[in-house]
Amino acid sequence: MADAERLSHAFMRAHPAQAARVLEAVVPAEAAALLARVPARLGAPVLAAMLPNAAARALSGLQDEHSLALLGELATQPVVAVMRHVPEPRRARLIAGLPTAAALASQLLLGYPEDAIGAWTDPDVLALPGTTRAAEALERVRHMEGIVQRVFVTSGDRRLEGWVPLPALLRASAGAALTSIMSRPEGVLTAQTPLAGAVGHPGWERSSLLPVVESGGRLVGVLTRDALARASRRVSRPAHTAAVGSLASMLTRSYWDALSGGAEAMATLLPTVGPVGSERDER
Repeated sequence: MADAERLSHAFMRAHPAQAARVLEAVVPAEAAALLARVPARLGAPVLAAMLPNAAARALSGLQDEHSLALLGELATQPVVAVMRHVPEPRRARLIAGLPTAAALASQLLLGYPEDAIGAWTDPDVLALPGTTRAAEALERVRHMEGIVQRVFVTSGDRRLEGWVPLPALLRASAGAALTSIMSRPEGVLTAQTPLAGAVGHPGWERSSLLPVVESGGRLVGVLTRDALARASRRVSRPAHTAAVGSLASMLTRSYWDALSGGAEAMATLLPTVGPVGSERDER
């Protein structure tokens, strides 16, 4: 079992998307059992790669403490995607357990319909006043988690005034104010815009990411072209339903051949599953 557990951890670490497909194919209790046995830092990327409704069902089998440990490893957008499928009152309880900034951002995005741009916006952006000096902005960039492509320039009430691409910030003199080096975005999306209506926005012809604002111009965050495509697929994709015992059949599929060691290790960590058709699908 120790060897199987090490292989399973290695598989989840190297191939979280493939591991997510495995967990989507088993009943929620089995997915929860596996997530409960691995460190949150390994389970969280797998949870984020799962379909949100499947991830929420897996969380239903975990205690709040373990669920929050997993959610705490994720960025805001994956948390929101999963929380949409967690019923109340547990949703409110889990959101309240998040760090304050993440909880507020999650509540904001959950206020938008699932098929609206705002629901899929990444709020984890760096927004600074226009009077901020370039040197200070660069220091803030260095302390941001993830890759920062733009620094957003906002007014005191967070209204979008412009943005500064990272290359421009790096070239600027240390004392330059952001207002002196900022540019206008190639386009701006409103948070209430339906996903289908945003696909043809002309701004995508000139940029791979666009700022998202509320109707009054207040910055919500940023949406990338790739995120828009993923959101459109997820909203239109039917919920995944798997029969009890489908893990065994999944492990025989061709795309697992190269990963058989990790997949088989995961299988040994899951509870024993009866033959296909021996039990009624409870989903």
